[in-house]
Amino acid sequence: MQKHLKKGRVIFALLFFIAVLVSFSDVKGNLPSGIQNTALYLQFVPSAIKFFTPGTVLSIGFIVIILMTLLGGRIYCSAICPLGILQDIVIYFRRRFGPKQRLRFKKAFNTLRYTILGITLVVIVFNSILLLNLLEPYAVFGRIATHIYQPVLLFINNILAYIPFLGLHQMEYSPFSLTGFIFGAGMLFLVTYLAKDYGRLYCNSVCPVGTFLGWLSKFSIFKIRISKSTCTQCGKCQAVCKANCIDIKNMEVDETRCISCYNCIPVCEVTSIGYNKHKLKPVTVNNPITEPLKIKKGLERRMFLTATAGLIATKALALPAKVSEKVAGASAGKDPYYDRGPVAPPGVGNIQHLIDKCIACHLCVSACPTKVLQPSFLDYGLSGINVPHMDYDAYFCNFDCHKCGEVCPTGAIIKLPKEEKHLTQLGKVFLQLEHCIVESEGTACGSCSEHCPTQAVKMVPYINKRFPHKKELTAPEINPDICIGCGACEYACPATDPHKAIFVIANQTHVLAEKPKQEKLEYEETDEFPF
Repeated sequence: MQKHLKKGRVIFALLFFIAVLVSFSDVKGNLPSGIQNTALYLQFVPSAIKFFTPGTVLSIGFIVIILMTLLGGRIYCSAICPLGILQDIVIYFRRRFGPKQRLRFKKAFNTLRYTILGITLVVIVFNSILLLNLLEPYAVFGRIATHIYQPVLLFINNILAYIPFLGLHQMEYSPFSLTGFIFGAGMLFLVTYLAKDYGRLYCNSVCPVGTFLGWLSKFSIFKIRISKSTCTQCGKCQAVCKANCIDIKNMEVDETRCISCYNCIPVCEVTSIGYNKHKLKPVTVNNPITEPLKIKKGLERRMFLTATAGLIATKALALPAKVSEKVAGASAGKDPYYDRGPVAPPGVGNIQHLIDKCIACHLCVSACPTKVLQPSFLDYGLSGINVPHMDYDAYFCNFDCHKCGEVCPTGAIIKLPKEEKHLTQLGKVFLQLEHCIVESEGTACGSCSEHCPTQAVKMVPYINKRFPHKKELTAPEINPDICIGCGACEYACPATDPHKAIFVIANQTHVLAEKPKQEKLEYEETDEFPF
């Protein structure tokens, strides 16, 4: 019976992997958000953050994972975590098509992994999830899927669209994000390299979720164990162990590193290894770093010092976004355009909530139909690196859309009712008429007014003293109180010298805008036929 565990795990893992990948591949926005949320329900960190986020539907997925770990070890790491499954795919192809020499996967760096977990927890206590943002496996996979996989998928689709009978259509590429690409491609290279040559080293030496669940596995009811009375010490189980957690010499398994992949069970010809029931009691785990590995202690010490310095830098440099509550929004003597702060998506309430809850998985970036949501770099400060912001150079926020709030797995963006979303003020419009082409070039324009969904920008008669012969010009006039900061005016503005003439200055805390006043009709309604 236990020999079939591996097949079941592989099928289960592939189903989860495909479900998560499809969630990030929904470039047309046709996939119902309910299906996406179901696929992401058991992702550990997003579920835990959402559970403690006010205003969201409680998610107990992380509790299910904890109970699952206490029952049978790190099942999450082997069959649910998309980054872990990606590593398994790399290992599979390495074994199938790579060099024929025997793979010798590396043991975990215990000091390093517990140091990273400890610092991550300390940073969380200080109200920052920066390290989760950078290292959490679902978030890492999300950035890879959004900025690497999705563009490749679009490229393949557009190539195949030239074949008539396939019925495919050309699709627009998302705006290129250098920040997203660097973090996505960098982590893809790192994880692929480690998996190819060192197995699940990322999971057991870097990933804070893997380390936590590994520690929790010490108390699991069922564990992989070796029967010392029947084991022949042939080493086949150790050879296929991706986590290198089997010590065949002493016939022991380190459950903190075991990822419950079950690769060892079917290769044992005498059935000496398998799941065994153990009592719930703490297990003392000795440091597996042996004499030949002493040189690695120096590396771990340097990593510890680097991580500590990173913690100090996080608190020192995680500056709040420079956003004013007032429409002026800029420091004295500065051009408001360059000092307006990042605009956060609707549903975050305030920027600090977004920074505290967002793990930068970029599912909202992937799902945004207009692609106005883009990864930031240091716009929110160091603690908000990679957190999405509204990029009005890319597009503007659709008036009736709130896809980001529907798909957010952590509650960083809370879904708003349509009526509330229509009035949520992300920022306020600001006009520098001297940069408007109506003033600078004497050219008729009205793009900002035409795109404004709330009539916060209107065109009024205007006399340009530089071009007095053009008497029919109109210029924009703004009403910031009814502006919702959607960025439609900024995106449409054709001015470029030195920048857009009309733009949005961010609100650090989102408020409700005033409702546009209804214009009175020029005639009185009567029951009589008007002509």
